[in-house]
Amino acid sequence: MSWVEGIINFFNFIGSIVCHQKPERTLVVGGHSLPVCARDTGAFIGLDIGYITLIFLRDKDASGPPNLFLTLAMSAPLYVDSFGQLFGFWTSNNDLRLFTGILFGMSLTPFLVYALSLTFFKGKIPLLKRIQPKNADLNAKDSWFNVKAMGTNMLISILLFAGIKSIVGNEFSLF
Repeated sequence: MSWVEGIINFFNFIGSIVCHQKPERTLVVGGHSLPVCARDTGAFIGLDIGYITLIFLRDKDASGPPNLFLTLAMSAPLYVDSFGQLFGFWTSNNDLRLFTGILFGMSLTPFLVYALSLTFFKGKIPLLKRIQPKNADLNAKDSWFNVKAMGTNMLISILLFAGIKSIVGNEFSLF
């Protein structure tokens, strides 16, 4: 086994811990299936982009939680699509899975970072230390990640999905 195959096998093992890895729901890059399905790929991309937008769009002086309504609105498509397919109302496709995953990941990032700032993890995770609210307060009215920031996240989600689709096309086989 070559070192490249070893790396691919390692990531496939890690992916198998968090994902079903069904081949028909997985994107292909260079002839190899990604270690996670299209929805999980979208969620991980969304988490990464959400983190980057937190760096630039959060209100550094605010202490209130992210807008719960918009967080739920961005998460809802994933739940609707997942449960709709689970209960046989429709068959989802990788386009929808990827898009709902991106939205979900982007909405989850500010929520998770804020939630961690309410626990003993505040200031203990180097990647999050500088972006967590200084004085998180669930009762505060000034949202730490406001409607404008969440709206920007939604726009980035749509543009990111359109960019991936323009590169990938309909077969979801990259390169």
